[in-house]
Amino acid sequence: MRKAIIVDDHPFILATVRMLVINAGFDVVAECDNGIDAVQQCEQHKPDLLVLDLAIPGLDGLEVIRRLKERKNHCKIVVLTSQNSEQFTLRCIQAGASGYVSKKDNLSMLSEVINTVMAGYSLFPQLPDDVDANEIFMDDAQKLARLSNREMMVMKYLINGMSNKQIAQALSLSEKTISTYKTRLYEKLNVSSVMALAQIAQHHEIE
Repeated sequence: MRKAIIVDDHPFILATVRMLVINAGFDVVAECDNGIDAVQQCEQHKPDLLVLDLAIPGLDGLEVIRRLKERKNHCKIVVLTSQNSEQFTLRCIQAGASGYVSKKDNLSMLSEVINTVMAGYSLFPQLPDDVDANEIFMDDAQKLARLSNREMMVMKYLINGMSNKQIAQALSLSEKTISTYKTRLYEKLNVSSVMALAQIAQHHEIE
């Protein structure tokens, strides 16, 4: 039987979610009320599914997702939260969740999201209309393939420790232009630092 872990610090919600998850065909192998235990239990049990609240003690839900992804834990993660969907749906997607359900909606929606996620898809009913879902779900290789030759060149210079001024001199461009390329790289690859750029480059053997 497929294994699931539920993380929520509200007993009534926990009981309801447990029933829905069991009815979906899972064995609930652990229940947690904080983020630290959630990471530990996922490491121990290697569940197929994690149903996770965001506003939990210890580590918040987004940090739990990030740590599990860093540790290559391949469980499907469905976020169930009362947090504002417009503010948090995109963050959950970017962190690595596969589905999102608001506690303000009928909890029966959780069953639909679980079934969709376990079938290999992602489901975010609250995704804002102005967000391009195809772009969000691109993996790093697809994002890298969309970079122009000049953007790739600037990226290589950045990850090798060159400053904007040095890159500008090397490419005979202005520092302002290099700054624009740098901002564009951050936006296209969804990162916020040169270190994050370097991690993507290392993973895809870009030097």
